[in-house]
Amino acid sequence: MKTLTRFATIAAVAAGLGLVAPVAAEAGTVSVTWGCGTIGGPAGTKTFEITVTAPATATAGQAVTVHADLTQVAPAWAGGTAPAGQFTGYVVLELGGAASGRVNATGMTNPVVQPGTLFRLTGGTGQVTLPAAGPVTLATSSYVLYYSTGTFISSCGGSGAKPVAATIQVS
Repeated sequence: MKTLTRFATIAAVAAGLGLVAPVAAEAGTVSVTWGCGTIGGPAGTKTFEITVTAPATATAGQAVTVHADLTQVAPAWAGGTAPAGQFTGYVVLELGGAASGRVNATGMTNPVVQPGTLFRLTGGTGQVTLPAAGPVTLATSSYVLYYSTGTFISSCGGSGAKPVAATIQVS
């Protein structure tokens, strides 16, 4: 009995200090083919894989952070070598189910891109407060790309189905 009491005390102290493991995350990768409009580059259709990571559960009224990474899988990068951080961007995620609206996963940047390889943007985050109980879906909606100087390059999106990449169960 003393061992159980000691364990409960240690667990309570750890929780109070924030040492308890964070809530498990829900992550999903979806593939989308979108039309892209551009300034200073070729417009057209591109295929992306977008990975969205969000908490698996949340409490109504709680702000949650979502993460997104994007890989352009077709066409392959046609430019020269691009240094890390040359491009920035964000992915727009539409909320569905027990919430509506959208959240932008901003702050994305590219790692080094070599000719003929896949173009990637990583590190996107956004916060959203979930107002009601029930499942909340995060569906990919669009993507915007800039030079690191803030100059707009391209916007991609589609009017068709928006695939759900993650679901948060709100209680």
